[in-house]
Amino acid sequence: MNIEQNLTDKTESKKINRNVLCAVLALLIIAIYILLDGWGMFANVTAYFRGDDSFSGLTSTDYRSQTYAGIIMDNMIELYAARLICLVIFLFPVIFTALKFRISFKTGKDAGYKRWIPVLRAVLGLFAFYYTMTLGTVFSHELFTDYFSFGPWRVFFRIVGAFLLLGAFIVDWPTLIKAVRSFPSSHPRLFKCLFVFFISVISCMMLEYQAGSKMGMESYMLPYSILYWLILQVFIGIITRNVKAGAFVSLILSYLIGLANDVVYQFRGNYIIFGDLTVVRTALEVAGNYTYKFGAWFWVSLILLILSLTVTILIRFPKHEKAGVKEILIRTGAAAAVAAVTFFAFSTGILYHNINGVGWDYNKNVSFAGYLPYFLSNMNAIKKVELEGYDADLAREALDSVTYVQEEPFSYPNIIIIQNEAFADLSVAYDIETNQDYMPFIHSMSENTQKGYLNMSVTGGPTANTEFEILTRSTLNFLPYGSVPYTQYVNADLPSIAVVLRDQPEPYHTVAYHSYYSSGYRRIGVYDHFGFDESRFEDSFSDDFPESDLPRGMVSDSANYRRVEQFYEEFREQSDAPWFCFNVTIQNHGGYTQDYDPPADENTYVTNFEATDSINSYLSLIRKSDDAFRELIEYFEQCDEPTIIAMYGDHQPKFDDEAVEVLSAHTVDGYSRLNDYYVPYVIWANFDIDESDTLGDAGHSGELNTLSTNYFASTVFETAGVRLTDYDRYLLDLHERVPAITAIGVWDSEGNYYASAQETPHAGELSSYQMVQYNLLFDDDNRLTDRFG
Repeated sequence: MNIEQNLTDKTESKKINRNVLCAVLALLIIAIYILLDGWGMFANVTAYFRGDDSFSGLTSTDYRSQTYAGIIMDNMIELYAARLICLVIFLFPVIFTALKFRISFKTGKDAGYKRWIPVLRAVLGLFAFYYTMTLGTVFSHELFTDYFSFGPWRVFFRIVGAFLLLGAFIVDWPTLIKAVRSFPSSHPRLFKCLFVFFISVISCMMLEYQAGSKMGMESYMLPYSILYWLILQVFIGIITRNVKAGAFVSLILSYLIGLANDVVYQFRGNYIIFGDLTVVRTALEVAGNYTYKFGAWFWVSLILLILSLTVTILIRFPKHEKAGVKEILIRTGAAAAVAAVTFFAFSTGILYHNINGVGWDYNKNVSFAGYLPYFLSNMNAIKKVELEGYDADLAREALDSVTYVQEEPFSYPNIIIIQNEAFADLSVAYDIETNQDYMPFIHSMSENTQKGYLNMSVTGGPTANTEFEILTRSTLNFLPYGSVPYTQYVNADLPSIAVVLRDQPEPYHTVAYHSYYSSGYRRIGVYDHFGFDESRFEDSFSDDFPESDLPRGMVSDSANYRRVEQFYEEFREQSDAPWFCFNVTIQNHGGYTQDYDPPADENTYVTNFEATDSINSYLSLIRKSDDAFRELIEYFEQCDEPTIIAMYGDHQPKFDDEAVEVLSAHTVDGYSRLNDYYVPYVIWANFDIDESDTLGDAGHSGELNTLSTNYFASTVFETAGVRLTDYDRYLLDLHERVPAITAIGVWDSEGNYYASAQETPHAGELSSYQMVQYNLLFDDDNRLTDRFG
């Protein structure tokens, strides 16, 4: 018995020693590979820590900000470690398996060609490995040319594929198959762990293939993208005692999140942000205006889902005995611990590496960090707004410092402000020529007219954010990126421009009118908090308007303006008080791939390149909007009451991928993403006002960065001659030095662009402005209401 036991112990000892040796060799091979291919980065890091002066002036090439040597080197060290971790995770099992189940080179009694088969397989394996690795010049450092990136995901998986090929040639397959078959029963716990990790990787891939990074996120963020699905499965597994339950939830949930992002991106051009979760109903209401296109990534993710679900169904795990009280208590405690640790890691930023979730280019940041890490970071950033060092007295001092003086007497004309859905001038971003001017009337306006381009905080949507900036005279620059204030922050009365006009010496009657459903962005409640006397919507527009007034199923601008005229006439029959209307149109809403057959005089199309139908449809809609605006102006030209009308677009349109690809080949000289954030505005009156035109003619030649949305209402009030509040005078004074400030940056009076307010020469003034805005929006207890309304 002792002899048998000794033999068994020796056998087990040999197995352990062999496993340890294989593991050490696998790690050594990976380490050698990393050092060979990444020696330059390794050498730079070590040289930097030795105090090499050549790194003192090192900076990044990011056009929006400078990143200096210390930060760059810290990132290099971090990425080098992340690179090691990722390669170990993916390559270690392959190399270990190839070493452990290697074919024997001992010929024994074999004769002839059989003795050379092992050598031939090894040679072929090395040849396949070298050929795969050198595809796309991996050995010329394609993978790590930019140390801020793990490189294209194709390159990373090419490396993994190369090692897989090598392992496939040199592994002893009969032995490996036998080991695989016995592995679940021999090592059940390890088998479950590997299964959970496999499902987590697949879940990550299905989501990322459909949203953002396409698995091309930074290497140090990849483990975080996988970690969430590990946590989810562990939590469900602890509660249910069923590994498969967690796998099913992880796979289906990740696929649905990815699909939702793919759909939203096609419709709007942005991935889902946390604020979007508060406007789901609005999104569903307009979803019928779009057509979803099934792209390659949809099918790749669907195939992954089907295959992984099939594996999950077919795989077998040992059945558990009925859980006792002790086990239930232990599992409950473990689940609570997992939840507590996850919550702590989330709230402190550990769960997503403390990345900044409030960058101005959400899509770019998603590609950089991975969808879930950036989404969670954004969610944590916007759940509440706090301003460090805030003091209501500082806000009061800022408002008291204004030197702007308004001349009296005041006047009280009717005021109409129109937010025109997706009304934009494509020539501001694209070199575009058309068969006819798509804004002929607006371009022809000169008498008692002010025109120009308005700097926006959003592009492609959401509409409500521009609306918020106009009505509250605020800027999204001071709010977390990705927030939707209408649905997140407007939960109490705020002194909006409706309140300003309602409290004039001659009080205005204020109306908010949107020619679409009332449920969008909680507008009913928001308009009530903003102090409008009445709000109107078109909840049954499909029944109330003839088909001729519903191009693409939307209320036309012409029909919309006729409603405005009707509301004015109805009110004038009851009262002679000055009248204010804030109007949001819907005609040009996205979904331009829908069939639209414009009248011959409105049919507008591109002539200098082959445009898609959606581009031409959009241009024809803008031409229709221009004509409708002419009708509105002609109506109030005949009005014997002084009236001022201001109209602007809420954002540039979101086109389908095909249209974007075509347009991207015809951008204007010096184009950057900033060009996507300009829309035209017009201020007209039927009485004498100062005239200005920075819009230019039919081919874009206007001046940019002269006015942003936060200043727009104050500018209209100044032009109208109504009594200005302290806040309006404060904004008009600030506008002289900082003419444009939006969520994507700040422009000074010299036209210089700054990515953040802190980088500008007016950082102190803008800090005071932030104090004032915080008091307006968030300080319910100490709000300086009389200064805003």
